[in-house]
Amino acid sequence: MADGYEVDPAALRGASRRCYESSDAAGDAAALLSVAQLVPAALGEVAAADELAAAFARFVGAHGDDLRHGSVWVNDAADGLVGSAEEYARREDDNAAALSGPAS
Repeated sequence: MADGYEVDPAALRGASRRCYESSDAAGDAAALLSVAQLVPAALGEVAAADELAAAFARFVGAHGDDLRHGSVWVNDAADGLVGSAEEYARREDDNAAALSGPAS
Protein backbone atom coordinates (compact mmCIF):
# COMPACT_ATOMS: atom_id res chain seq x y z
CA MET A 1 0.00 0.00 0.00
CA ALA A 2 1.33 3.45 -0.92
CA ASP A 3 2.15 6.09 1.65
CA GLY A 4 0.21 9.36 1.62
CA TYR A 5 -3.20 9.74 0.15
CA GLU A 6 -4.97 9.59 -3.15
CA VAL A 7 -7.43 12.14 -4.45
CA ASP A 8 -10.23 11.26 -6.83
CA PRO A 9 -11.03 14.33 -8.96
CA ALA A 10 -14.29 12.73 -10.10
CA ALA A 11 -15.42 12.43 -6.48
CA LEU A 12 -14.65 16.12 -5.93
CA ARG A 13 -16.67 17.03 -9.01
CA GLY A 14 -19.56 14.85 -7.81
CA ALA A 15 -19.51 16.56 -4.42
CA SER A 16 -19.46 19.95 -6.12
CA ARG A 17 -22.68 19.12 -7.98
CA ARG A 18 -24.41 18.44 -4.67
CA CYS A 19 -23.04 21.70 -3.29
CA TYR A 20 -24.31 23.63 -6.32
CA GLU A 21 -27.74 22.04 -5.84
CA SER A 22 -27.72 23.06 -2.18
CA SER A 23 -26.67 26.58 -3.10
CA ASP A 24 -29.55 26.80 -5.56
CA ALA A 25 -31.99 25.53 -2.94
CA ALA A 26 -30.84 28.13 -0.40
CA GLY A 27 -31.11 30.84 -3.05
CA ASP A 28 -34.63 29.69 -3.93
CA ALA A 29 -35.61 29.74 -0.25
CA ALA A 30 -34.22 33.26 0.08
CA ALA A 31 -36.26 34.38 -2.92
CA LEU A 32 -39.44 32.88 -1.46
CA LEU A 33 -38.77 34.43 1.91
CA SER A 34 -38.16 37.84 0.37
CA VAL A 35 -41.76 38.01 -0.88
CA ALA A 36 -43.34 36.68 2.32
CA GLN A 37 -45.39 39.24 4.15
CA LEU A 38 -47.87 39.44 6.95
CA VAL A 39 -50.57 42.02 6.36
CA PRO A 40 -51.94 43.30 9.67
CA ALA A 41 -55.49 43.35 8.32
CA ALA A 42 -55.27 39.60 7.68
CA LEU A 43 -55.01 39.06 11.44
CA GLY A 44 -58.40 40.57 12.10
CA GLU A 45 -59.04 42.63 15.21
CA VAL A 46 -55.77 41.88 16.98
CA ALA A 47 -54.44 44.73 19.09
CA ALA A 48 -50.79 44.11 18.22
CA ALA A 49 -51.30 43.26 14.53
CA ASP A 50 -49.06 46.09 13.34
CA GLU A 51 -46.27 45.13 15.76
CA LEU A 52 -46.51 41.47 14.77
CA ALA A 53 -46.39 42.34 11.06
CA ALA A 54 -43.35 44.57 11.65
CA ALA A 55 -41.59 41.83 13.64
CA PHE A 56 -42.34 39.33 10.88
CA ALA A 57 -40.92 41.72 8.27
CA ARG A 58 -37.69 42.10 10.32
CA PHE A 59 -37.44 38.33 10.74
CA VAL A 60 -37.97 37.70 7.02
CA GLY A 61 -35.46 40.38 6.07
CA ALA A 62 -32.74 39.11 8.38
CA HIS A 63 -33.13 35.45 7.53
CA GLY A 64 -33.56 36.10 3.83
CA ASP A 65 -30.19 37.86 3.91
CA ASP A 66 -28.70 34.92 5.81
CA LEU A 67 -29.97 32.50 3.17
CA ARG A 68 -28.65 34.65 0.32
CA HIS A 69 -25.21 34.88 1.93
CA GLY A 70 -25.23 31.16 2.70
CA SER A 71 -26.11 30.38 -0.90
CA VAL A 72 -23.10 32.37 -2.10
CA TRP A 73 -20.78 30.69 0.41
CA VAL A 74 -21.93 27.20 -0.56
CA ASN A 75 -21.53 28.11 -4.23
CA ASP A 76 -17.98 29.30 -3.49
CA ALA A 77 -17.24 25.98 -1.77
CA ALA A 78 -18.48 24.12 -4.86
CA ASP A 79 -16.24 26.29 -7.05
CA GLY A 80 -13.34 25.37 -4.76
CA LEU A 81 -14.06 21.67 -5.16
CA VAL A 82 -14.11 22.00 -8.94
CA GLY A 83 -10.87 24.01 -8.89
CA SER A 84 -9.22 21.41 -6.68
CA ALA A 85 -10.36 18.59 -8.95
CA GLU A 86 -8.92 20.37 -11.97
CA GLU A 87 -5.65 21.09 -10.17
CA TYR A 88 -5.25 17.48 -8.99
CA ALA A 89 -6.00 16.17 -12.49
CA ARG A 90 -3.52 18.62 -14.03
CA ARG A 91 -0.80 17.60 -11.57
CA GLU A 92 -1.45 13.91 -12.23
CA ASP A 93 -1.16 14.51 -15.97
CA ASP A 94 2.05 16.53 -15.50
CA ASN A 95 3.58 13.85 -13.28
CA ALA A 96 2.59 11.07 -15.67
CA ALA A 97 4.16 12.98 -18.56
CA ALA A 98 7.35 13.56 -16.57
CA LEU A 99 7.60 9.87 -15.68
CA SER A 100 7.07 8.68 -19.22
CA GLY A 101 9.87 10.90 -20.48
CA PRO A 102 10.16 12.65 -23.82
CA ALA A 103 8.33 11.14 -26.77
CA SER A 104 10.58 9.43 -29.32
